Order: sequence, then C-alpha cells, then structure tokens
Amino acid sequence: MSTGQGYSITTYRFRLQCGHPEWLMRTQELYDRIVKFYYDLLLAHEELWEQNSQETLRSLEFLSLPGKEKRRPQTPFPWEDVPPYFRRAAINGGIAAAKSYLSRKRAVDHSDESTREGLYTDPINNSSDAGPDKKPHFVPRAELPAAEINSAAVYYSRMYRDFSPEHITLRVWDGEKWNWLGCRLSGREFPPEARVLSPSVVSEGSFLMLHVPVREPVEDTAPVKKRMREGGNICGVQFTNGDAFAAASICDAEGNETAVKFFNGGVEYSHHCRKVLEKISRSMDALGDFPEGPANRKYWMHLKHLREHYAHQVSREIVRFCEQNRASIIVLPKYNNDYVWKVMKGSGNWSPLHLSFRIRSYLRYKAWQSGIIVIESYAGGASTVCARCGQPLAERDGKAKEFVCRMGHRGNWYLNTARNLAVNCRKQFRERELG
Repeated sequence: MSTGQGYSITTYRFRLQCGHPEWLMRTQELYDRIVKFYYDLLLAHEELWEQNSQETLRSLEFLSLPGKEKRRPQTPFPWEDVPPYFRRAAINGGIAAAKSYLSRKRAVDHSDESTREGLYTDPINNSSDAGPDKKPHFVPRAELPAAEINSAAVYYSRMYRDFSPEHITLRVWDGEKWNWLGCRLSGREFPPEARVLSPSVVSEGSFLMLHVPVREPVEDTAPVKKRMREGGNICGVQFTNGDAFAAASICDAEGNETAVKFFNGGVEYSHHCRKVLEKISRSMDALGDFPEGPANRKYWMHLKHLREHYAHQVSREIVRFCEQNRASIIVLPKYNNDYVWKVMKGSGNWSPLHLSFRIRSYLRYKAWQSGIIVIESYAGGASTVCARCGQPLAERDGKAKEFVCRMGHRGNWYLNTARNLAVNCRKQFRERELG
C-alpha cells in the first residue's frame, strides 16, 4: 500500500521531584494570574475575536507592553521581570480559554430557548426580586466569563534546559526572583524518532507531574477510500458487558474471515471496581454528612486509575491484534444517542461496557500511531442477522450470548456483530463507489 507520512502527538507523564516544590506552586500561581489578565483583556476587545492566535498574541502584546518604542500601553502589564517566553505561554493560555468561552457563548446564542435552559442554565439568586410568584432567573453558563482560570503552566524552550527522561531544569519564580530549579524525573524513555514539545507541570493530588507532548512520525496516512480500493484488511470490533471487553473479527478483501479474538478482563475489572466501591460505601457511612472529604479521595483516584489502566490495556491489545493481522481499518459500531444513553445507564458506571467510551478514545490515537484508521459505522442490522448467510437470527441465548439463525448456523452473537461490521463496511463502500 502506498503511504504518506504524518505524525501523532502523545502526552508522556513523568513523576517530578525537586528540592523546592513550593517554587513550582508560586510559578503556577503567577502563570494563572497572567493567563486571567490576558483572558479578560481579549474579552474586552471584540475587534480581536476574529483574528488567528498569532495575530491575537501580537495585538495583546501591543495593548499591554511598551515595546521597543517605550510607548505607554493602553492596559499596562502589571508584573515586572517576567521572562518573555513565560509571558507568551500564558498569553496563549489566555487566548485558548477566551476563544473556548466565545465558542460556547456563540453556541448558546444560536440555540433555541428550550435547549438553552435544559443544557446551559444556572439559577441566579436575586433576593430583592424574590417572592412566591417569582420564577428563578436563568442565565446560560456559557454567557458568564470565568471568575478565575486554573491551567497547567507551560514551559517554552527558554524556560527549561538539560532535559532528559531522568532530569529537567526549570526556570521558576520563588516569590521574589527567578531561579533555575533542577528536578528529578521518573517515567518511560522517549521514542528514538520522537520530537519533544513544550512540557507543563501538573499537580495531581500530592504528586507533581511533568506532562510532555511527544510528536512521533506516522508512516501510513492513506485515507479510508484508498485503503478500501487497495484491499486492506478490516477489523470489526463489538463491545460487550461480559468477561470480554470486546470481540474482534478481521476480514480480507474478499470478505473472508482471517482472524478472531476476544479481549478478556471484564469480570476482573468489575470485581476490582466493586471492591473499591464497597470501601467508599463503608467510608461514607463512617463519615456521615461529609462523604466528599479527603478520606475518600484515594478510593476515587483508585477507580480512576483502574479505568485508565484497563482502557489503555484493551485498546493496546486491539491495535496489536490488527498489526499482527495487517488490518489497516478498524470499524466500531455507532448508535443513536437515545439508545446509547439507555444502554449505558442500565449497564452502570463501572461496568465493562461503560468503559468502552474510554477504550474508543484511546484506540483512535493508538491506532493512528500504527498507521491504522478508526471509523464508525451504524450498527443497525449488524446484530440481528447471521454474518455467514445473512438470514435473521431465530434464537438467542442471553446467558451464553449465543445465537442460532434460520439456516441453523450457531455462534457468539458479539462476534457475529463484529463480523457484520467488517463485512458491511466494505460492502457499503463498494455500493457507494458503483453509485
């Protein structure tokens, strides 16, 4: 298959340790204040809203800094001796936050009243107007600018040095002056062909973490149409709520199945989550009216880590399975929103099926790194007909998750759906090509 080169960006996380963690906190506080300053400044100048980010940065600097001409700026920058690269990182943070707010505000402005009140509104209490016949006044959240902004401090190239997977030296603010602070790192090695981008320091509970975006080359970026025309293998994936997180089937250009696999661990995941939830329940009973205190934080973090661990593991196994069987496209089932909401509500927040949201998210970027494209296809009919003969399913065994079709074919109904997804994807493409 002919290819074109692209890239992917993945965030690597490193545990950070240093002699003065309070300096990092003061640097973060200063960064947040500068971000908020430029956030407010941009919102106050509507004429800048349609500019791109680079033009906006230059305009905001012109409004707040004297420049080489030593002129008096319209809104003077209130801090002295801030390194230019630190200030520019904060300006970009303020621009991103302001444009995100403006985007949400426009969406609310163009929505109808019922949608706005149902999805975006917060009650505004006004004691002077309060009364038995007064209805609460609702204002869309998106119309309210942020009172404060908390974002991870980004360190541009001049703000760090001596960077390796074991060590980094950061330029930080101690409250009085700027210092170079050496920090130890623990984490994985960078890929040999990767390009390291600007890191940021993130506080995660009692730990300080260094988040590093890493840009890696992707050799195969051929679009879906080209892959279909060249006959690449397709992998259909169906998520389940049992011991298998997912079932996968790979078919070739002729529609013949070449490999199948179940990605197990769902029962184990549910068991671990249930044990942690039991601890949370006992803790809440003991704490009485204060269930959200720090005593429970470690349990909720444990649940979060369990979810991330299994989602990463399953998505990685699916990509590895596709690599081994030379599948260039992964097809995931797509459903309407009402159906998804009902099914997920019934399965529970800590079920294997509910984890499929996160598996899908991780699967997209992991597959792209390996030159595999993930697409979605509506699953209508994929679970109701036999993949071998196309006849409707006559019987279903809900406990064993097996089916029997009208022609007597038997099998696992999740695997049958995965087969149909893969075969139907190629069939639908050929039909569109023929017009």
